[in-house]
Amino acid sequence: MADQNKILKYLIWGLVLAGIVILVNSWFLKPKPLPPPPILTFHPAIKIDFEILGSQDIQDLLPFEKIPFPEEIGRENPFMPY
Repeated sequence: MADQNKILKYLIWGLVLAGIVILVNSWFLKPKPLPPPPILTFHPAIKIDFEILGSQDIQDLLPFEKIPFPEEIGRENPFMPY
């Protein structure tokens, strides 16, 4: 019986200590909020050079092959038994 009271006493002290740690962390050690990011930002102008598309290296590229589709796909009524 004395062992159960001793375990209960240590369990209560542990719960009280955990509660105090949680309260201190949530109230006193609260992180400061971050400042909002600047709204107006300057981005340099983007210039696209389309002359590269007219070069011979780009003209020599081959297009993708067309994939043939099967003539018949599935059954008319897929819920009908074979």
